[in-house]
Amino acid sequence: MSFLTPLFLVGLAGLAVPVVIHLIQRERRNVVRFPSLMFLQRIPYQSVRRRRIRNWPLLLLRLAALALIVLAFARPFLRRAIPVATASGGARDVVILLDRSYSMGYGDRWARAAAAARRAIDDLQPSDRASIVFFSSGAEVALRSAADRGRLAAAVATAKPGAGATRYGPALKLAGSILSESSLPRREVVMISDFQRGGWQGAEGVRLPDRATLTPVAIGDADASNVSVTRVSLQRSPFSEQDRVTVTAGAMNHGARPLSGVELSLEIDGRVVQNEHVNLEPHGAASVTFAPFTPTAANTRAVVRVSDDALAADNAFHFVVSPKAPLKVVVAERAGAARESSLYLLRALALGEEPPFDVTSRSIDALSADDLQRASVVVLNDVAVSPLAAERLISFVQRGGGLLVVAGERGTWPGGGADILPAQAGASVDRTTGAAGRLGTLEYASPIFEAFRAPRSGDFSAARFYTYRSMVPAAGSSVLARFDDGAPSLVERRVGGGRVLLWGSTLDLRWNDLPLKPVFLPFVHRAMTHLAAYAERPPWVTVGEVLEPARPAPVAGSAPRASTRVVLAPSGQRITLDGSGPDVVEIAEQGFYEIRGQGRDGGSPTVVAANVDLAESDLTPMDPHEVAAGAMGRANGAAPPGANASMTALERERNQRLWWFLLFGGLALLALETVFANRIESRTL
Repeated sequence: MSFLTPLFLVGLAGLAVPVVIHLIQRERRNVVRFPSLMFLQRIPYQSVRRRRIRNWPLLLLRLAALALIVLAFARPFLRRAIPVATASGGARDVVILLDRSYSMGYGDRWARAAAAARRAIDDLQPSDRASIVFFSSGAEVALRSAADRGRLAAAVATAKPGAGATRYGPALKLAGSILSESSLPRREVVMISDFQRGGWQGAEGVRLPDRATLTPVAIGDADASNVSVTRVSLQRSPFSEQDRVTVTAGAMNHGARPLSGVELSLEIDGRVVQNEHVNLEPHGAASVTFAPFTPTAANTRAVVRVSDDALAADNAFHFVVSPKAPLKVVVAERAGAARESSLYLLRALALGEEPPFDVTSRSIDALSADDLQRASVVVLNDVAVSPLAAERLISFVQRGGGLLVVAGERGTWPGGGADILPAQAGASVDRTTGAAGRLGTLEYASPIFEAFRAPRSGDFSAARFYTYRSMVPAAGSSVLARFDDGAPSLVERRVGGGRVLLWGSTLDLRWNDLPLKPVFLPFVHRAMTHLAAYAERPPWVTVGEVLEPARPAPVAGSAPRASTRVVLAPSGQRITLDGSGPDVVEIAEQGFYEIRGQGRDGGSPTVVAANVDLAESDLTPMDPHEVAAGAMGRANGAAPPGANASMTALERERNQRLWWFLLFGGLALLALETVFANRIESRTL
């Protein structure tokens, strides 16, 4: 037997107190007073101390009670393990963390991991509880605090490797949260994984609750070799008024042996169009460039594949290409305007490539409903708007179109445009004498100016403004730029589903020299893409990212489309986004996701390619005890001297809880001693 707090054993010295009391206790003298001593015989009298113990049972009761109380405070425990069935408070709460990242699909790793999980379930005692947690880049609870082995085994049997990468931090944090809420005395974590080096950085900030233990179960292969496809590179080039796409891809050898004749193939819409072969050095890579092809339709699906091996998930790289769709812009001018009035604006739009701009010039009087139907953005370049045109433009903006109003000397709107314009344009401010005006303040949080936030990314203050219109922003509008005197220069307003920008000067050289500055071209491009709500879709995303499908907004002021969308996952699972919750989809599978609106007005479907995190392809293992040491809070994986022993002693003492029985026994003996002492006292009297 050992003691957790042996200093309390000093209290055993107090056992001498009852013995001393018994030895020095004297009988009470009964004094009887007599009126006369003549009839009493005088005998010698001697007073002596009691030198022998007469009430042995009473003394032993007192000694035993004190001894049990002292031993209880010393918190004794047995070094020898006690079976859980007989030990008080020995029930366990076990969290089984099962790695289902895609690297667990290598060979028979998943089968071995599932077998290890079943063994952990079989080791559970009737009083134990267990939770099943599957993890990859995130973690989810499959079954929590269950005692039914059948349910636990069924949860493991229905699982399979996913497409995520390995991250140990989220799984350990979830396990710690479960154990911190447990009322059982023993808390354990069993982590079953291939323990890839890339899944643990050592700075995850994970700490399991005190007295919780972590048992790593490594499911790996010391000599695992793997070949993965690398990310593709897409190069676009114009050819005969069409886009040609050149794909460069490669293969990576993660093994220690050289490989020859590794095949790389390019598939377009399910058809293999080209095969190439490469040789790979140990831990080396090689790339090939496929012949250019022309995507003939939007959302063309393409896949680069590498030869099959023991890990299939990283043998394919999916991507989507589409012909470049130009952003349609209508520039409305006044009838008979000089060529120079829109010269710089049209030249800037002609140089657009990401995206290209399809520009149409119209006089404001010739602006038709058909022009607005096809346009994404309309630019009113210093024109007087008629009531009919104003009505059409308001409807265009409300249905999702973008409008840029250039407020030069001739720019007017019927009724002042209070129902659509971001500000009321007033009189002109003349800065031709003295110092010219400058742009003083820009709202870099706006997508228009965000690219100019960094140093040396563009200097708007170099442009000189000789004349501009005074403007009073309307309620709900945002001032994106101001002149150096504080007057607004660019104001934005949301109207319905679209946006309106009001520019307080011109876009030619009459009132300023901004068109001569390097910032003019990117400023015009970003203003157009912002008004059109244009966002270039990436050719692929990575599993684990969150996709926010854009609602199908009208491109040219057409009728609103269906707001409910359906996402079809590569596995065939249907996810409905109806606006009742967050309209986001977590990418959890590898392959092609298809997004379409419901009904006839759903519009054309959108295809999103999803790929696995290729960092997971490196199967280099780590020491599992490094994860265990980090989760248990031991620096560099080393425990301080005696830490394991003290932890074991504390755990055993808490499981056995012998002090409770000793304390109860001591108090019971004290109660019995009180009754016994009272009886002896009554007999003596």
